[in-house]
Amino acid sequence: MKLLNFRAHSKESVRFGALLDGGVVSFQAMQQAFKLDWGLLKDIETYLENFPESERKAKELLAMARDRASDLPADEVFPLNQVKVLPPVPRPPALLDFALSPEHLRNSALTLFKYEKKWPLRALMSAFVKADYKKNKNKANFRCYKGNHNAIIGDMDSPVWPRFSSYLDIEAELGVVVGKTHLHMSEDELSDSIAGYTIFNDFSARDVQLPEMFGMLGPAKSKDFDGSNGIGPFLVTPDEIPDPLSLNVTVKVGDRHRWEGNTSGYVARPIQVIEYLTGFQTLLPGTIIGMGTVPGCCGLERDEWILPGELIEISFEGLGTLRQPIPAKIGPIDEPRWKKRPELDEFLCRAAD
Repeated sequence: MKLLNFRAHSKESVRFGALLDGGVVSFQAMQQAFKLDWGLLKDIETYLENFPESERKAKELLAMARDRASDLPADEVFPLNQVKVLPPVPRPPALLDFALSPEHLRNSALTLFKYEKKWPLRALMSAFVKADYKKNKNKANFRCYKGNHNAIIGDMDSPVWPRFSSYLDIEAELGVVVGKTHLHMSEDELSDSIAGYTIFNDFSARDVQLPEMFGMLGPAKSKDFDGSNGIGPFLVTPDEIPDPLSLNVTVKVGDRHRWEGNTSGYVARPIQVIEYLTGFQTLLPGTIIGMGTVPGCCGLERDEWILPGELIEISFEGLGTLRQPIPAKIGPIDEPRWKKRPELDEFLCRAAD
């Protein structure tokens, strides 16, 4: 199933539903048509709190809707392109982001050193990173940081371009949404702990990131500004993604850049991440876990940078496409830590704007 939150009309309340043969229909509309009242499909929060029983009920209801499509009111089934798709998990209790793609870490570090360090220190640090990658490229490091779970945006929502950054970037990540968990889960329990997958776009202010990393507490202003965490468009149930580590990924940055990657670049599976986390904490239903940037799918790795007004399109095989437009006007921008980007000048707001 592809689950989603949506508004069919601009001022109405949020509906929770699913894709049905190319259209969108709410669980409430399906239940009313079939004279049912399953409270566990009330909204995404209730669904996640009652997972996996809620998943079974949702599948049963969708199967009924396919068999009895004529019983559904025509005005309750909407074309996908005519609804406003909202974040599938708008209020996650936590957002935990890992870096389980060593290739991404190597490539990103080499670009960071280019901007942050001078020769010969840059050459020495680059050589160390390359040697460390060669030694540990297949090893999983389960360190993570806590992202801003109050900065969630969805499909066709824009982030804030922070005034302290000239080098705004995106990261295409596989997002894992958790159902119910508890400490020290068994293997069978772990297999039922994933409620679904979504696309996670981790916006990052690259030119202020490295100094924050020295604090060893995780990024802060470089990651946690308003609108910095894009997710969506759907929550896709695990049965539709039999191997989450074999998904092709494509990123389009306006008409200028096209980046490609594959989730095979991850060195751990989502179930291993949840096993690690539940070894010392209970994850609340709806917790989002970012697996890390898919190698090749961010600007830092390539030294290619987005411009205001561009549309970011992140497509994951089986998960859909998450679209996020960058604001067309930005600024004013503080004096950059890295070299100035003159191409940003035409997009800056002036005092009279």
